[in-house]
Amino acid sequence: MTGAVAGLVMGYVLQRGQLCFHSTIAGSLARRFTLARGWALGVALGSVGLAILFTLPGTEELNRGLAFRPVANVIGGLIFGVGMVVAQSCISGLFFRLGAGMLGALVGLTGWGMGELVAREITVPGPTLLSGGDGATLPGLFGLPRLLVAAAALAIVAIGLWRTAPRDRTSRGRGWGWAYAGIGLGVAITAGWTLAALGDSTFGPSSVGAVNSIATGSPNYWLIAFLLGIVGGAVIAARTAGGFRVRGERPVRYVQLAGGGFLLGVGGWIAGGCNLGHGLSGMAQLNVSSLVVVVAMVVGVAVARRMRSRIAVG
Repeated sequence: MTGAVAGLVMGYVLQRGQLCFHSTIAGSLARRFTLARGWALGVALGSVGLAILFTLPGTEELNRGLAFRPVANVIGGLIFGVGMVVAQSCISGLFFRLGAGMLGALVGLTGWGMGELVAREITVPGPTLLSGGDGATLPGLFGLPRLLVAAAALAIVAIGLWRTAPRDRTSRGRGWGWAYAGIGLGVAITAGWTLAALGDSTFGPSSVGAVNSIATGSPNYWLIAFLLGIVGGAVIAARTAGGFRVRGERPVRYVQLAGGGFLLGVGGWIAGGCNLGHGLSGMAQLNVSSLVVVVAMVVGVAVARRMRSRIAVG
């Protein structure tokens, strides 16, 4: 139940803010930063929320930081970035778009599941430089209190947004503007981790491992309920705010969704996290690995978009 509630909140926020990680990166590369502002504000608020949460009793079993495996993190992030361009979506984007009536998202999610299962058989060589926990985060690396670093990050983001926000519109049709989206995302991240603690799960919003847990006969019920909850939250958001429309796709899109979804599954597994696990939860944890993976995802998107443009011109 706690996983489902966390998913409902996340799905509602993602749908209202149209916070797809692919759209965020692609927009930023085209110098459109509205979604990036929402993401940055949400992650910064989430980092403060998690820093406070980790000080409370009953949260001792929560994961404090993801391991830093540079080779796997970079390779997985690059593959994930390419997958986003092919699918024209991230993993959470497929889930919340399914809730808004995009039936083709099922094809993408099927590809994602198959990719995760295939990637289980892949071993990426390379050292583990940081084994996880507090020592794998930026505060732990520099010997600083997590809350201090999180508060400083929030202050930097807030100042940057205050200086640049007038250049962008803050409303986009039926969707939330970046400020509402960012605040909602920060709440969803913190609420997700709080509900994970209440539900005896060790990690908050993510997607990697859900399919594998089913395949191995040990379902991660919290994570599965969370992902299904995203669909439900998106249904509520789309039905109440407008934008719900059951629809199919052009034939070529099904191929793109299947192939792109497969790459998302492979990349997420190798990187040890997806756009949720690294791009939201991991960044809010202030993980070294998540920062590296997100940069690799951006590079993967940029390279794939350039290659696609050259092919189109040719």
